[in-house]
Order: sequence, then structure tokens, then C-alpha cells
Amino acid sequence: MSDDKKCNCKADLEAKLLERFKEHSPEATEHGVSLQGYTLLIEDNRLRQAGYMTAAASALYPLKKGGTKLKKITQNMIFTFCPFCGEKY
Repeated sequence: MSDDKKCNCKADLEAKLLERFKEHSPEATEHGVSLQGYTLLIEDNRLRQAGYMTAAASALYPLKKGGTKLKKITQNMIFTFCPFCGEKY
């Protein structure tokens, strides 16, 4: 995509998913769909939206008194490209 076009995958997919949801649940009202896994970032005094995914890691660490203890960490990986169309954020 050129500089004058921006990735609209989130909005496009939400609209398509909303229509699908309405088709499958016509008896319901006030349908809504929101893709999760997006965050707002401030870069160069500009606000932008980017996708992210949580990564979970774990390992057994040795204890001084013997044995081991399981430690877990989670971190967020922010995408530099749209996972749907491949456009650079």
C-alpha cells in the first residue's frame, strides 16, 4: 500500500464479523463485535493502533535448598506488520 492508503483490516473484519453474527442470531438485538489484541501506541507525538499477541513463557528454576520452582512470565509482542494484509504499521 502507498502512503496515502492505510490498513483498515480491523474495521473491515469487524464489519464482516458483525454481519455474520447478525445472520446467525437474528432474534438478538444490539449486536456488537470488537477484535481483541489491539493497543494504542504513542510514537513521534502521534497516536497509532497496532496488533499485539501475549506470549507466555515458563521454566523450572533451581532452589538453593534443592528442588525446583516453576516461574512464569507473560509479555506482549507488538506486531510491526498487520497480521491480515501484511501492511507495515
